[in-house]
Amino acid sequence: MSEEINYRQLLQQQLVKIRKLEARLEQAEAARREPIAIVGMACRLPGGVEAPEELWELMVKGVDATSELPSGRWDAEALYDPDPQAKGKIRTKRGGFLRDVDRFDARFFGISQREAERMDPQQRLVLEVAWEALERAGHAVERTRRDRVGVFVGVMNNDYGQLALDQGGLAAIDPYFIGAKANCAISGRLSYLFGFQGPSLVVDTACASSLVGVHLACQSLRNGECTMALAAGVNLILSPEASVYLSSSGALAPDGRCKTFDASADGYSRAEACGVLVLERLSDAKARGANILAVIRGSAVGHDGPSSSFTVPNGVAQQSVIRQALGSAGVQPAEVSYLEAHGTGTAMGDSIEAEAAWSVLKEGRQGGEPLWMGSVKTNLGYPEAASGVVGMMKVVLAMRHRQLPAHLHLKNPNPHIDWKSMGVKVPVELTEWEPARGQRIAGVTSYGRTGTLAHVVLEEAPARPEVKREVERPEHVLVLSARSEESLRAQAGRYARALAEGREPLGDVCFTAAAGRAHFEHRLAVVGRDAAQVRERLLVAEARGPVTVAPKVAFVFGAEGTWPGGMGRELYETQPVFREALEQCAAALKGVLEKPLVRVLFGPESALLKEASYGGAAVFALEWALARLWRAWGVVPRRSVGQGVGEDVAAVDAGVLGLEEGLRRAVGQVPRERTDAGSLEGTEALLLHPAEAEWPRLLKTLGELYVKGVEVDWAAFDAPYARRRVALPTYPFQRQRYWLGGAQEPS
Repeated sequence: MSEEINYRQLLQQQLVKIRKLEARLEQAEAARREPIAIVGMACRLPGGVEAPEELWELMVKGVDATSELPSGRWDAEALYDPDPQAKGKIRTKRGGFLRDVDRFDARFFGISQREAERMDPQQRLVLEVAWEALERAGHAVERTRRDRVGVFVGVMNNDYGQLALDQGGLAAIDPYFIGAKANCAISGRLSYLFGFQGPSLVVDTACASSLVGVHLACQSLRNGECTMALAAGVNLILSPEASVYLSSSGALAPDGRCKTFDASADGYSRAEACGVLVLERLSDAKARGANILAVIRGSAVGHDGPSSSFTVPNGVAQQSVIRQALGSAGVQPAEVSYLEAHGTGTAMGDSIEAEAAWSVLKEGRQGGEPLWMGSVKTNLGYPEAASGVVGMMKVVLAMRHRQLPAHLHLKNPNPHIDWKSMGVKVPVELTEWEPARGQRIAGVTSYGRTGTLAHVVLEEAPARPEVKREVERPEHVLVLSARSEESLRAQAGRYARALAEGREPLGDVCFTAAAGRAHFEHRLAVVGRDAAQVRERLLVAEARGPVTVAPKVAFVFGAEGTWPGGMGRELYETQPVFREALEQCAAALKGVLEKPLVRVLFGPESALLKEASYGGAAVFALEWALARLWRAWGVVPRRSVGQGVGEDVAAVDAGVLGLEEGLRRAVGQVPRERTDAGSLEGTEALLLHPAEAEWPRLLKTLGELYVKGVEVDWAAFDAPYARRRVALPTYPFQRQRYWLGGAQEPS
């Protein structure tokens, strides 16, 4: 007779499977929609802007950063003609330009002079700005670590390669020509030099390039292809061909300014720029204690499809992409209180964009809730492929300051835009940004000349959790390094100024400088109790270097001696590794010593330390705890030697003896066998003795070891403390001129 089927049990089993599948689906959906944190950003922009803080200052002051074409690019007078129909001419001599585009710190990146001269300056810009962005994110680049960092660079022009061919013809093509001509080398070289093994690619969708790159970077993070991503945009104007084309098509404004949304809008001003965003999944950024600048809630990419002309925008398609982005973000239209418009500054393009955006974002607005709209292009010009990333930077800064910078050149609103029926406002002065529905949420739009559309939805950063600093060191060690002595001096000066401003807790400054920066061959370290003392000592500190080979360390354990009572108490109370080691020793001595060792060390019975057994046990325990602490900080000895009780500790540290046997020798229960300490030649001796168990001496020794090139695990060093990564000065590049041989130097 067959066994009776238990249908209830089968149903229960299937229900469990269904619930597991549902949980997996929920996890997959959550991963697909997880917000992306912006944890670092850096830039080079017109007006001499070399940092996000400088961009904010420029916008707050309402600066128009456009200028006349710098000398050395091309003969502006010879090519100028106000008539857009003039063949081979440009109707403006104005634009937004960067300074010193011919200069680069090739030595920092280990690039030869010949190769640096052949590298497209766009590539050189991205390398330097990406490094700064990663430093601002508190991410130390370690090439040998092979991090899964993705690189997504928006770029559309390649003037330098054209200059190389114009100058030398086919004879100019040599093994380094790829660096001048191939835009894919921009992302590829960055990944190669930084040791990144995530996706690495360039995006060319004309002026939507960098915002499409942001979209792809977010997808890559959510798909698990990379753990961190760089989304960048770069644009340089080194050759006149593109300007001649844009002039002939009527795209360039005669006065060389973007007058977005104004009745006088008659084209745009070309601009140069480089911007880099560092992105992480929000959960990862929080876990890492990163300084979250803003959050990308969602994004979308599309195309105009059929429109009245190949380069004419399609309002219906623009609406569709905005809706898709809001859907992916899980954001209602009325929650968006600001739109960073593409805003090229043409009468037709501005009206199509404004009406398309309002058609979507008006939904659900009540009581006259406005939609603010503006464009950073009125300050900087139109940075083409870099437009999206630069626009995002503006929004991030506005969110952090809770203010909207003035939109320039708006005197008479564009009559083709139905301002009366639309609840759209343009800030013409610095304006307080009040959120529409609790959080500040904004959209950023980019449109490419060949039809690509992109939209990103940004939300202000979540409030940083309050850090409870119940325990703190009495002193701190600040470590700095550079590729050269000159750079290290400049670095010290930058940090001295930052310490004088006193914006961040000294512990966080020292932690970020140590754990969030790469470490180079020229080094210095200073110890101090507060920012003022560290700054004072920093200004007079002498650098050591260059470090060529990291020295091997030898632990030298001291013999018995006398020291003040309570030595090691603060380490015991604040350092879990030190405390655990002492308590291991105390536990091993139960039944051997009459009194508990910890109470003798730090309690009222410290007089017992004068007795040989207690004194030997105390020396052993403190030295053993120091050894465990140094090892936890990443300082691992090549050999361990000692004298007296120190011999016993060295034997245990080296694994020759067990802990209990070493302690029995230390208290005199087992005779000590003398061993040959051996030679310390070729090693850096690190003395471990009870007198060293205090912070000032430990930090001084730690700084000295670092300066000599010993590797330290700085994250472990600060693990017992509530630390967070903060914004610090970036690396002071020492730039020199690298340009095509014989070419006139551009400004």
